[in-house]
Amino acid sequence: LKWTSVGGVCLAGGSAPRAMIDAYDVLNVTVDAETEDIKKAYKRLAVQLHPDKARDNTDDANDRFHQLKDAWDILQDSDRRKIYDTFGVDLGKERPDMEFWMIGTSQLLSPVGIFTLKTLLMRAVIWIVGFRWIRYLFLLIGSGVGGAYALDFKNMRSPDNFPLILNVGIAVVIVLLCWLWQLLGDAVGVFYLVSEVIDVTMLIENWKIGLGVGAASIFAAWLVKGWWFWVLVVEVVAALVVLIALIVASGLMTLWIDNVRLQHGDKVKDWRNKMRKERKALRDEIADLKKKVQDCERNGNGVAVGSQR
Repeated sequence: LKWTSVGGVCLAGGSAPRAMIDAYDVLNVTVDAETEDIKKAYKRLAVQLHPDKARDNTDDANDRFHQLKDAWDILQDSDRRKIYDTFGVDLGKERPDMEFWMIGTSQLLSPVGIFTLKTLLMRAVIWIVGFRWIRYLFLLIGSGVGGAYALDFKNMRSPDNFPLILNVGIAVVIVLLCWLWQLLGDAVGVFYLVSEVIDVTMLIENWKIGLGVGAASIFAAWLVKGWWFWVLVVEVVAALVVLIALIVASGLMTLWIDNVRLQHGDKVKDWRNKMRKERKALRDEIADLKKKVQDCERNGNGVAVGSQR
């Protein structure tokens, strides 16, 4: 681990992990420094530590400059600085409550919402194909897509076009089955929704599982026949419940962070000041030892010269 002192600031170089820096120490400002003071310190040190001014060991110069930039990024963002002052470490650009919100949205709200929309889409398709001229139109479109796939027109067999072909194929099958028996059309719609949960490739490769899911789809379609409106209502309510839960959880996390800061913010500040004093004491001790070593070297050289004479 190498250290470089610039303007009284001790910066780690070499292999020192940038995540472990003390942002206040790097910028040589107090823990209560105003944003304007932090900005001035950053500009002054950025000029002194810019890699272009390094005559040798540019890797260390780049590391020190990146540390300075990281410290500035932490302290110039009020929300990020608040988290840094609360927990004593930098948790990244995103606030914890926003990180929780994004994870909850992608892992919970988005799947539920997409499933609800696809249920609505499935029922809308089944309702639309009830009109005779719509059936003829779907069959015409299906024939066109099927012909394009057979002839590989405009690279239609590309994997990127598989979702389009699958959806058109499902629509055509629903049209044909609805002509034969309405329940079969509903079963295909249920099977389409199941494919959002279970991998379609697995159903195709393992015909036993596919046959079982198909039979279960027919049973489920018979079970909820006439109740699709309420199925959609339940799905919408579930999406709203997830949304409200995420909003409440994010709000509670924000309140918890504020509470932690009120209870332990002063302790973190005292700990940081204590660590800075200890680092300064170590730097002073190292400087004193270097001075003594240099004095010993000079005195030793003088004694050696006197002995030669």
